[in-house]
Amino acid sequence: MKPARRRAVALVAAATLTIAPLTAASIWLAAPAAAHTQLAAAQPNGAGATTLTFTFDHGCDNADTTELAVDMPDGAIAGAATGQPAGWSADVTPRRVVWTGPAIDAAQIAAGDVEFAVLVRLTGTVGQTFWFPSVQRCADGDSYDWLGAEPDAERPAPSLIATNAVLAPLPVAVADEQRSSGGGASLPQAVFAVGILVAGAGLAGYRLTGR
Repeated sequence: MKPARRRAVALVAAATLTIAPLTAASIWLAAPAAAHTQLAAAQPNGAGATTLTFTFDHGCDNADTTELAVDMPDGAIAGAATGQPAGWSADVTPRRVVWTGPAIDAAQIAAGDVEFAVLVRLTGTVGQTFWFPSVQRCADGDSYDWLGAEPDAERPAPSLIATNAVLAPLPVAVADEQRSSGGGASLPQAVFAVGILVAGAGLAGYRLTGR
């Protein structure tokens, strides 16, 4: 899907979610016009897992793209990469995902066919904005750093406004612990989240195979 069409779909999906956030199959998001890296979609998979899909709005200047690194914000834990361009691989930790692979030129990116998907668990409140600091690295050693956590930042990071559809429910004990401690994932919470993601990864893999 071309970037321009993707942004149009985002507006339609946003209106749909306003009416029925609990039943939406997927959530499409538009990035600021100047962004080189954007969060294209968020698809709930059940079992508290959501697939986030990142893409590039532009390629590197006079060079090919060779890496994408995405950091997880507070409340987001990465479980498994579920999609990337042919020949690329992913290094996944709970806090960061780094995709590397054969050079991708600007024409491929402009065609809208370059996407990177990761299964995550999101915990927070409806309306909360999750920012995903990202770095697009280029074959010539240059990079584009999209790290801003404000809409009017010079280089805003990809972002997601949370709805009920993408947020995973917290066990009562964990929710109480977060309220009393002021937030932040403890080791038991992280272990719990990874278990949820493993279950969700099986479901996501089934769906990807079905496509």
